[in-house]
Amino acid sequence: MEARARAGIELHDAVLRYAELERRGNRYHLLRLGSCDFDFNVLSELRAASPRYLDVVGEALRDVLAGLSADELDVALHPPQGMVAFASLQPVTIEAEALRHRLLAEASWITGQPPEALHLHAEPGFRQTLPEEASACWYQVLVLPHPMQQHLERVLQQAPCNQYRIRLSTAGAAEMLQRLSGAEPDAAPEVALAIGCYEAYTEFTLCRRGAWYLSHFTRSSEDVAYFCMALLHRLGLSAAMVEHLALYGTHLPISLREELKLLFPVEPLLLNPVALTTLDPEVLNPTEAVAYVPCIGVALT
Repeated sequence: MEARARAGIELHDAVLRYAELERRGNRYHLLRLGSCDFDFNVLSELRAASPRYLDVVGEALRDVLAGLSADELDVALHPPQGMVAFASLQPVTIEAEALRHRLLAEASWITGQPPEALHLHAEPGFRQTLPEEASACWYQVLVLPHPMQQHLERVLQQAPCNQYRIRLSTAGAAEMLQRLSGAEPDAAPEVALAIGCYEAYTEFTLCRRGAWYLSHFTRSSEDVAYFCMALLHRLGLSAAMVEHLALYGTHLPISLREELKLLFPVEPLLLNPVALTTLDPEVLNPTEAVAYVPCIGVALT
């Protein structure tokens, strides 16, 4: 089988992280990995009514991806950058255009904004079995204001690739969590939980039996253990059901692992993306590598 390269970037605060991977069997060869720091907040620029530095971001993206082998770029945005929802739809085989219209109508109702003011990105996750042999598919939805979408497209047009896809950072965490949970699909953990720790918010991603189940976030970097338990309780799950627990992000609290040990029957581990690659594990410190979970995760195939 011919090797196929994929690329991923993450836009977070004043940093652009990027990765390009080529799949080799069940592991990945890193063709490039790095970050680019700015002296301004990239997301603030994307949200601004009259941004001043979009061309600077676009030029940086073009430079760091020069010579790109991948023809597709996946872009990871964090949940606070837009409206995030999880929607259950039937039938599971709904056509793409019908799906878009239904989700956009719901987003318009929730936000109070007309559909033309919003831009929607959705991808399927967990398939739920319903009574009488029916089933539903849960979709993770990211809704961006139309001006932000336009600004983002202006930046991405500088990327040396044919197409791009905008995804949630938690989609990357889910991809990574499924591959690092250490089991075949038919023996995957009942519940696997990844916690992304950042300066102003915390992300939670759950997988059930090897499938992306739900993602959630809180606009707080404190009381992470409490929010974990509250989320599980709301979903009708227990801490005892969690068989894989992983941490990632840029601001991991020193005491968090000890706090989580008191609540869960498994040891909290770092969600280290390097473990999936052919890169020497000694090249990157694990506490630094976990910052690359979103950009590597969205590029996994």
